[in-house]
Amino acid sequence: MLVPFLAVTALTSTGCAGRGKKKQVEPPAAKNYNRQLPPGEFALREVDITELPPITLSPSERVGMKQAVQRSRDYFVKPSSVKGFPVSGITREQVVASLQAFSGLLDQNLDDAALDAQIKSRFRAFISVGCDDHGTVLFTGYYTPIFDGRLSGDSEYRFPLYRRPATLVQTTSLDPAFQLRSDGSKVPFPDRASIDGTGILRGTELVWLKGEYERYLVHVQGSAKIRLPDGRLMEIGTNGSSGHDYQSIRDSLVTDGAIPADQLNFFTMRQFFATNPDKIATYVNKNPRYIFFIETRGGPYGSLGAKVTPNITIATDKSIFPRGSVTFVTTTLSGVNSSYAGLRVDQDTGGAIRAPGRTDLYMGEGDENENRAGAQFAEGNLYYLIVRE
Repeated sequence: MLVPFLAVTALTSTGCAGRGKKKQVEPPAAKNYNRQLPPGEFALREVDITELPPITLSPSERVGMKQAVQRSRDYFVKPSSVKGFPVSGITREQVVASLQAFSGLLDQNLDDAALDAQIKSRFRAFISVGCDDHGTVLFTGYYTPIFDGRLSGDSEYRFPLYRRPATLVQTTSLDPAFQLRSDGSKVPFPDRASIDGTGILRGTELVWLKGEYERYLVHVQGSAKIRLPDGRLMEIGTNGSSGHDYQSIRDSLVTDGAIPADQLNFFTMRQFFATNPDKIATYVNKNPRYIFFIETRGGPYGSLGAKVTPNITIATDKSIFPRGSVTFVTTTLSGVNSSYAGLRVDQDTGGAIRAPGRTDLYMGEGDENENRAGAQFAEGNLYYLIVRE
């Protein structure tokens, strides 16, 4: 999966205010949202579920939740789903039981008041400790871009997305990656600058794009749909990485004076690179992480191998949070500028989402959702809902 846009013309922390109430918007205070957990500490802490705001679902959210919950249940049928549990005190069996219980509630088509009452009587709530041990989580957004592309490169389409190389040794895209040499030895896989600068992956091109920044965005988002000349939309998804830690290029843009800090967002970054194409390589190479791709169908897919659901799926750090779980989010959504409280399902991860203070909201596909994802930058709280035993 993906790495979010980090818009800085931001929306604000909402605490636990109810949906739909207008409030004054102020930029979040500077915090280290990527602060790691101290050794031996859990990312989740139980709180009184009755203190959560009313839990409601719109008709479209009910449809999306049913789809997402079933996809998580399908994931837990797989033997590989035992990996990563228990985590933060939550077991795989607890998550499976919670999904089953929640599916049963959705099947009853309860009205909002009855649904809220059932959840708060039958479930426990565990809040993320956040970046400050007080529950503060930064919510950013991601989406599935759609770009024009070609199956063969030419003078216009010069920037390839590569298949997973045969020499890559890696269990998952977030694990360390090694390059297997002809003598059987292993060395760390090369970084972005080395891959693009030496042509070591020549011959493994999957598809070609027109712009280098477009290519970088696909790397950042982790999946895309590529519009081919015959009109077909080719779906691609992540199939491994170079194993290097993701490094945001935004700080370098500010430090270098390319974009003022108070104006830095996805849209100003895109404009800067459009007017300064000679500087793209310099900046994107500051992020050593390189993503490899595979053609997929029926996606886009998250890190569980389950299809992600627009406005429902979230991405978190799966080393500290229980994957596949039903969650509850309170924050401010881009384009709304009012408090939001809604149910979500944790089914994805990303290179930049590696701490209890970070969560990424999946917006959907195409230009409209690009705009929403690019503007999403707001504090809030993240809760995991676990059925009572």
